Amino acid sequence: MLQLIDRGKIYLYLFLLLILFSIHNVNSINSINNFFKIKKIILKSSIEENINQEISASLDKFHNFNIFSINPIEIRTILDNFNIISEYKIKKEYPSVIKIELKKTNILAYYFYDNKKTYVGENGKIIKKEQTDKDDLPLIVGQVDILKFLDLKKKLINNGFKLNDFSKFYFFKSNRWDLMFKNKIIVKLPIDNLNVSLTLLKDIIENSNLNDVKIIDLRIKKRVILSWLKLLLQFQF
Repeated sequence: MLQLIDRGKIYLYLFLLLILFSIHNVNSINSINNFFKIKKIILKSSIEENINQEISASLDKFHNFNIFSINPIEIRTILDNFNIISEYKIKKEYPSVIKIELKKTNILAYYFYDNKKTYVGENGKIIKKEQTDKDDLPLIVGQVDILKFLDLKKKLINNGFKLNDFSKFYFFKSNRWDLMFKNKIIVKLPIDNLNVSLTLLKDIIENSNLNDVKIIDLRIKKRVILSWLKLLLQFQF
């Protein structure tokens, strides 16, 4: 009988020890989890402070997430909602910090949508809110097609022009562009063969006297039409 009691005590002690070890293990696990919880999300950015604050607020929900379990795709999804961002890098610094580098897209032009000034980013996105000190941005007039504008911009750059050479870009439903230089000269481009026309335009600007010229019409293949206030000249080649 005594032997049975002793065995019972041993089992009881073993049971109590098991509980103690379990409590200790739970505390240890909790300590480890707390150690790897995200405590800081640091932004390094060239974007305006008010927008940085919006981005930070959107990322607040990741605080106290385990740094190992967080999916970078979730962070990317939030960052992609901010059209002002062109590039970003996400870096985990263990045990508890996320560092994000943000690069602002270059603002190319603006247009009006519902009477509100709207900007076009080099990343191909529409930016509705922007604080910019640029006062030489060109205006896009007509139905805005971002991809077509970016294609025009690429062709202009490749032919030695800069966007800020122009004050306005007019886009027509026929998929044709007119350009207005800052000196008010209007260039009428054809629908096709833009590179050929822009190369010709560059040659005209660099090698011709354009005093008082109002319009350079390049719409007809192998023909240049120059218009003054009361004079019209045509050149065929």
